[in-house]
Amino acid sequence: MKAARVILRDAVKQLDRPFSYLVPEDMDKIGAGYAVRVPFGNAKRSKDALVIEVYDETDGSVLSKMKYIDSLITEDPVMNPDQMAVLDKVASRFNCTLGQAVALFVPAFVSSYKDPKVTMVTLVDKDEALEKVKAGSFRSYNHIRIIEYLAESGPAEKKVLLNSAKATAAQLKALADKGIVRQSKVKAAIEETEEEEEIQGRFTEKYDLNDDQKKAVEEVTSSILPPGQKEVYLLHGITGSGKTEVYLNLAEKIVAEGGGVIYMVPEISLTPQTIGWIKGRLGTGVAVLHSRLTDRERFRQWDLIRSGKAKIVVGPRSGIFAPVQNLKLIIIDEEHDGSYKSESHPRYNARDIAMMRAGITGAKIVLGSATPSVESFYAAKNGYYKYLSLPSRARNDSVLPVIRPVDMKEQLKLGAGQILSLPLRNAMARAFASGNQAMLFLNRRGYSRSLVCSDCGQPACCVNCSVAMTLHSSQRGGKPLLICHYCGYTIPASDAECLSCKSRKFIKAGFGTQQLEELLASLFPGQKVLRMDQDSMMSAESYKEVTDSFARGDASILIGTQMIAKGHDFPKVTVVGILGADLMLASSNCKASERAFQLITQAAGRAGRGSDPGEVFIQSLRPDMPLFGYAATGDYEAFYNTEIEYRERMHLPPFKACGQLTVQSEDETGLDVKASELARYVRDFTSYQDPRYGFEVFGPVPDVIYELRGKYRMNIMLKAANKSALNAVFSQVAKDFDPREYQISYDNDSVS
Repeated sequence: MKAARVILRDAVKQLDRPFSYLVPEDMDKIGAGYAVRVPFGNAKRSKDALVIEVYDETDGSVLSKMKYIDSLITEDPVMNPDQMAVLDKVASRFNCTLGQAVALFVPAFVSSYKDPKVTMVTLVDKDEALEKVKAGSFRSYNHIRIIEYLAESGPAEKKVLLNSAKATAAQLKALADKGIVRQSKVKAAIEETEEEEEIQGRFTEKYDLNDDQKKAVEEVTSSILPPGQKEVYLLHGITGSGKTEVYLNLAEKIVAEGGGVIYMVPEISLTPQTIGWIKGRLGTGVAVLHSRLTDRERFRQWDLIRSGKAKIVVGPRSGIFAPVQNLKLIIIDEEHDGSYKSESHPRYNARDIAMMRAGITGAKIVLGSATPSVESFYAAKNGYYKYLSLPSRARNDSVLPVIRPVDMKEQLKLGAGQILSLPLRNAMARAFASGNQAMLFLNRRGYSRSLVCSDCGQPACCVNCSVAMTLHSSQRGGKPLLICHYCGYTIPASDAECLSCKSRKFIKAGFGTQQLEELLASLFPGQKVLRMDQDSMMSAESYKEVTDSFARGDASILIGTQMIAKGHDFPKVTVVGILGADLMLASSNCKASERAFQLITQAAGRAGRGSDPGEVFIQSLRPDMPLFGYAATGDYEAFYNTEIEYRERMHLPPFKACGQLTVQSEDETGLDVKASELARYVRDFTSYQDPRYGFEVFGPVPDVIYELRGKYRMNIMLKAANKSALNAVFSQVAKDFDPREYQISYDNDSVS
């Protein structure tokens, strides 16, 4: 008797093991990778599961106790062999159950979707049926039309047949009763319900590659890797250097050779533009996956990928789980971007999943960025990745913009206020007079959670870690506290002293897009303003509407948060303003400098992409900071050298792995006790480990968002030689702490 071992989708720890079920006779095609529904528990509830193995069960005593699989969720497998091969690795790396790993690869919309069925009609014996027609055996002309239609066209869908033959269901049934035709239910083809937008204009233009671009394409495509091997390339190209053109040429070659491509972008807002380029250049066979689609739309796209009809998948981090056939290329655009890291359990990084899948399929991985992550650049410098460089802009008529730091302390004295400096206002006015556009970048995150020195602009920093401290209301209703989220150093906010100038005068600084819009309306009353941020963008269509409108020139000004800083190509933009630049550094994350440099460089890269030269204004209370100098000159190497020295001194990635345990509870007092118990346990456990693992333990300290959805949260931070060492600690914690009493989440890459 055939039996199947299955893993329950989303299984909790106590149920995270294979369960065996009998395979019904009508499911004889079932195999590893199929999604099924199985009865589970005494109440015989139906649960979704993934088949991992089919085998022959001969033990009668075992057979008598086994239940049958209820049904198939879809008619075809939901996971490819290469996806199946990495399930264990995903569960181990991200400290989750196999069932939770399955849920990453098989999204909920797959389980909830029901394959549509249609009735197909076919002739039992074509020659015999036509002979009977010729012999005059049928009195109904509609019967004859049904037979002639099927004889000419072959098997037909019932609705189409009846409509074409102008016959009724009763007449068709009469033929079936006589054994002339056969009716059967089959899976319906998914209809192309979405109208394909005509791709034209700039999206269809093909540009000649310059020497650096040609070298990059040839380097990646010059060899074919066997399964079990992978190669990683870091494509380091300045903004406007034509990285997208390299990606398109690579994808074109891989698809022509029969391979599949995953093309990841960091923001949903970039997806429509990226799809436009890919479809315009490569035609059909492109699918898009992202959370803004409806379940029906997502299933349609996913099914195109599973069936092999779509060779290229475009999407944010969830796209890395797509069931691409013969996966041979993974592109991660803006590879430095933090959105590739999941903030919910399992806290995976899409780059790690890419490495796992490429190791199975022999795919090439291309990490692209104008401002690579420090870890990636370190890996390239040390030979772990292959380094590819695009040092100049791709268009001959396009030059790098002039970048001008602006001292906002001086602007305040001149009466300009804290939002728009006089030089930026004047540049915008000149741009509008010439028919050009401006983009204003405002990173609002973290403003209310940090204090800034009113004398020199330096944030209140930790004396131990050199990162900005976070402002917290006291847990017991007392005075506000400043807390370092790495070492736990805590002082009353009233006792803060500037490490730079020793001043004790601090302010909460910052402003939002609403204030900016109001000021723009008064300064430039004749110019239309568009806004792009998480509050205003409620759907994928919203992103596309705004970007298309701005590209057409319907508005002169686009303002927004970090989502406008990446990837967009607007040739008429000649002025970019980066507002509150130094406040990007007022963050408790040890990567604050790296992220500030990346965002400033990316935002600056939106200017001067056409034939007109561009200007970029970096407004800051500390314009003389070295970081702004590096950004102004585009000197990534100088920034990297400074940052890597700091990372090595502070034992931060890539020199050590950083992880975090977060424990939460609805009981604030009980949380303190549990967090302290957990911290003592971790310190005790790591103290007995081999010193080469380099464990360091800090905390517990309140989370940056201490109270969330009615629960309080405390963190314990760890440093170790590598992620495997962190995972070993996490695994032991998971074994020794009952999840029903201790709600603990795990993150082995907490600084990403």
